[in-house]
Amino acid sequence: MTGLVGVVAPVFGLIGLGFTAVRLSALDAGGVRGLVGFVYHFALPVLLYRNMAGMEFPESVPWAFLAAFYGGALATYAMGMGLAKWGFGRPLPEQAVFGMASAFSNTVFLGIPIVFGALGPDAALPVFTIIAFHSVTFMPLTLTLVHVGRGEAVSASAQARTLMKALGKDPIVMGILVGLLANLGGVTLPGPLDRLTELLSEAALPSALFAMGASLAGHPAGSDGRVGGALAALKLLVHPLLAWLIAVPLLGLQGVWVQATVLLAAMPTGVNVYLFGARHDAAGPVAARTVLLATVGSVVTISVLLALLGV
Repeated sequence: MTGLVGVVAPVFGLIGLGFTAVRLSALDAGGVRGLVGFVYHFALPVLLYRNMAGMEFPESVPWAFLAAFYGGALATYAMGMGLAKWGFGRPLPEQAVFGMASAFSNTVFLGIPIVFGALGPDAALPVFTIIAFHSVTFMPLTLTLVHVGRGEAVSASAQARTLMKALGKDPIVMGILVGLLANLGGVTLPGPLDRLTELLSEAALPSALFAMGASLAGHPAGSDGRVGGALAALKLLVHPLLAWLIAVPLLGLQGVWVQATVLLAAMPTGVNVYLFGARHDAAGPVAARTVLLATVGSVVTISVLLALLGV
């Protein structure tokens, strides 16, 4: 129990500090944007780079763990869409955001600190591999459904160009990719530069958690708690359950690959879902409420899951 509290309490404690700082006006909107920008564009990419560059790859990788995570995620996405259509009578653009809210995990700001805190560096490869495909799987899918629902033509070539442009600009993906290339090429940084990246990487996780709490406090909570609660339940309960069912009974995976996959599936809905919904005027308030409820609820569900996984 002490070990479990040692993993969960500091993580959610930092989130709570960030949330409180904004609510007490110790940090304004500009400060939050600056902190998020520092974390997303500098600290986290450097952390990912250093981990990938220094990683010792195993002789064999059970790539089926990707099928477990994304198979569970896509099934949950479909359930969220079905809930929107048949449960609440929402149009296709909002169905897409409901699906994304049900399946899009907070893999970076919350997933990395919790999974690394629980499983250590052995989880780096499954975590970074899932992160590398995360946004590029759900963002294009959801955007396409929004456009189709509004009767806007979407060509495959246009989607491909948009995806490649987004990949080239995403600092998280680039941090992983450059780190992988450095690993394969045996590249090492000079002493002063290595120390600089070490300092940045050490700041990444606490800053990310504080920034996440501050971001939650700065976004509207939305309305209709019943809808948000249903989507939060899909995200926190159904997605990790499906990931485990695919990983263990169906594919026979074991060890850290299962633990990392299921833990990432159990992460609450990412703040990006609210930003996406607000930007495209599709179920933004519902997405905001889902993010908030899922994050609060994950304090309990992640704690229980860590105990069940024997971490």
